[in-house]
Order: sequence, then structure tokens, then C-alpha cells
Amino acid sequence: MAKLIIKSAIERPAKVIELKPGVNSFGRSAENDHVIEDAEISDLHCEVLVDNDFVFVRDLDSTNGTFIDGDPVRESALYGGQSLRLGTVELVLDAPAIRLVLPELPKPEQVTIPTPIPLADGYPACLGHATRHAVWECPHCTRVHCDECIRKLRRVGGMHLKLCPACSNVCHLTAWSEMMRNKKKGFFGTLVSKLSDGIKRTTKQLSK
Repeated sequence: MAKLIIKSAIERPAKVIELKPGVNSFGRSAENDHVIEDAEISDLHCEVLVDNDFVFVRDLDSTNGTFIDGDPVRESALYGGQSLRLGTVELVLDAPAIRLVLPELPKPEQVTIPTPIPLADGYPACLGHATRHAVWECPHCTRVHCDECIRKLRRVGGMHLKLCPACSNVCHLTAWSEMMRNKKKGFFGTLVSKLSDGIKRTTKQLSK
């Protein structure tokens, strides 16, 4: 059971106040559960609420205030070993330590990411289609997908986001896709260069 031990009562022997479950009122008036004769304590000074292992203090608009460890409070929890000061009287809470038992949470299941099968050229195949090159790779879960397996989200303005069907994170192009894109750029660049040279030669001939 929680107790308040009076430590600084002037010319008074040390006193132990047993706190009952529920509300315990303190003050100079005889109406209180615990009467403390002190000129600086109000008639109805404060209340101490005991709720199982928890203790709370509420000031009742006292003249000189209610203090916990020297700090003024209106409403506050009071823990074992802390001091409660009313006027010039200091009381220390003697209460068992609060023990909180947290439920044991189940361990999260370990998700095994499948390893993509490499195709003949060494680049990985789509996890859903073993004969197709993986076009998209998720940087979050590392899964790889072909263009058919990927989720497409249309944004305002016409742009599409490529989302991983497993974890919904935005995917980026795989190394195979980047290689193919560079090949196409090189092919079109060569084609444009040849066309430009042909046009230049034709222009020169016509100008003669």
C-alpha cells in the first residue's frame, strides 16, 4: 500500500500517512481525510488519488501551491521516492515500483526474396516469366519484373509510375534495359549521322 512519510514537519515527530484506494484529501479543514496543521496550507489544499499502483496529485487552488520535487503542479503523477510539499510540510511517497509487463510480440516472418534465373546472355529473367528479360528492378525488395508484371500508375500530366507488384515501391530500369536503351541510342545516332552526311553531299552536288 502507498504511504506518505512526513519529513519536514517543524516540531512534529515523523508521521506515516496510509493512503487509501481512491481519493485522499489534504488540508487544514477537518473535512479532509488527512488534516495537516500548518499556516501555509489551505483548508482544502490538494487531493492524492491512488489507482492500483499509480498515484496522482491534484492541487485544489491552494494559496501557496502544491509542489513535487520543488516544481509547482496542478495535476501530476507522483512516483515512489518523490517529495510532495504542501506549505512548509514535505512528504515523501513510499510506494512499490511500478512494473509494466509488455506482451510478447510474435517474431515477424522472414520473407525470402526469390533469386532470378539468369538467361543465356547473363542478364536476369523476370521472376514471373522465366523466359523474358527483367526490365524493372525494385530498389526496396530487389525483385525484378518484366514490363507485363510491373504495376503502372498514371499520374497527372500523363507520366506513369512503375511500381513493384510485391511491395508497391517505385522501380527503376535493370542493367539489361539500360544496355538495350544505349544500343538503340547508338543505332539511331549512326542512322541520323548517315542521313545528315547524305543530305550534305546532295546539297553540295546541287550547288555546283
